[in-house]
Amino acid sequence: MIPAMDPAMDPGPSPSSASALARERFDAHAGSRLRGALLAPLTLVWALLASLIVAIIAVIAPRWFKRRGWFLVNLWGRLPLWWHGIRVELHGREQLQAPGPRIVLFNHVSVLDLFVLSAISPPNVVVVYKEEFKRVPGIGRALRALNCIPVDRSDPERSRESMTAAGERLRETGGLLLIAPEGTRSRKGGLQAFKLGAFHMAIQTGAPLVPLIMRGIEQVSPIGSVLIRPGRIRVDLLPPIDPTGWTPETVRDHAQAVRTVFLEYLDPAIPCRTPAAVLPDKGAR
Repeated sequence: MIPAMDPAMDPGPSPSSASALARERFDAHAGSRLRGALLAPLTLVWALLASLIVAIIAVIAPRWFKRRGWFLVNLWGRLPLWWHGIRVELHGREQLQAPGPRIVLFNHVSVLDLFVLSAISPPNVVVVYKEEFKRVPGIGRALRALNCIPVDRSDPERSRESMTAAGERLRETGGLLLIAPEGTRSRKGGLQAFKLGAFHMAIQTGAPLVPLIMRGIEQVSPIGSVLIRPGRIRVDLLPPIDPTGWTPETVRDHAQAVRTVFLEYLDPAIPCRTPAAVLPDKGAR
């Protein structure tokens, strides 16, 4: 049985209960490490081989894939969650189904993020991802075939070009663009400083920002471990944030305000690198 992720079954918290929920410490009820150790080879083979199959289908049959093939992307994420015994509790899925372009910001915890996001994503989402993923067999090809956009943060000029291309893609498709505002996963746990590229893109496109907050991943897949333990993961999609009136001169303040929303649910990175918790973004000025 695939983990239940039916929005009709769980419509998400009301505004009053959401604030109380944010103050709770989420318990993933992480299970046995042995199961994760036994299934790790299967998960690795699946991630690489199934990614390659998705890429091939997306290349040789793009029209069919655009109309009907997105279930393969969902399946790529759902099956490993199922055999690892992970249940995803999804709240606020209507934010993914609303019309018009939206920039979805998610906290980046581990590679397990990829399975969770693939499992819940609606069709034809565009993902902004680290260029290093291009070199991963199977996954790199799949990301390119799905027209996702790599960002090389070591090269400021190329990074700016990628973020501009992502903004143009968002306007063209009128759909969703997924991006991790931290830029990379935390090495010590907690929410890192936000880079500014996604916020400049919101100014550029006028697209609302939707916070997507994942909790429990750090418990079922601890930092530095390749094992995935059974347990539960909670995903909350919060109401969109309208960037109307934002300017490049005030973008840092807005990034800090959005990060504060995330911090109602998540702990800050340890140690937090700056009091303001917003670092300069090499990819967008």
